Amino acid sequence: MVGVKPGRVATVCALAFGTLGFVLVAVGGLATVVGAAGLCSLAVGCLTGSRSAVTLGAVGLFAAMVVAGVGGVGAPTLVGSSAAALIAWTVGQTATELRTAFDARARTQALELTHVAGTALVATAVGGVALAPQALTVDPTPLGTTLLLGGAVLLTTSLLGSTRSGGE
Repeated sequence: MVGVKPGRVATVCALAFGTLGFVLVAVGGLATVVGAAGLCSLAVGCLTGSRSAVTLGAVGLFAAMVVAGVGGVGAPTLVGSSAAALIAWTVGQTATELRTAFDARARTQALELTHVAGTALVATAVGGVALAPQALTVDPTPLGTTLLLGGAVLLTTSLLGSTRSGGE
């Protein structure tokens, strides 16, 4: 198997997710221009190893998302675009870091793919939680409110208990 330089797989994934985030919000003139500039900066940062260019690119993608949101794009599209931009930024940062931390013969493909998959899973879960109130309805009766509050208290208690015991 031909060796792939460290950071190359993550670069391809970062650009793919950045492109997805761009396509989702490129609906108007200004959003398209801002998103394209962000995507170009992300690509330059990933390909040259510049962490600041990767960050600038992600900021550009988020700015395009804001412009598209002001223009009336729906919540699912905005959440999907923000998740894709977040993944692109995280994976782009990883690509630049791996490029500087390892020599060209290091095999980091499994690490990079695992990072991409884990980040995508977390971003998808967070996006689902963000969209859940729009998709679900809670019974406005006192019983529904009490059950929701009780669930929140139990969840908070269990999380606090796990942090106080050191996660053991």
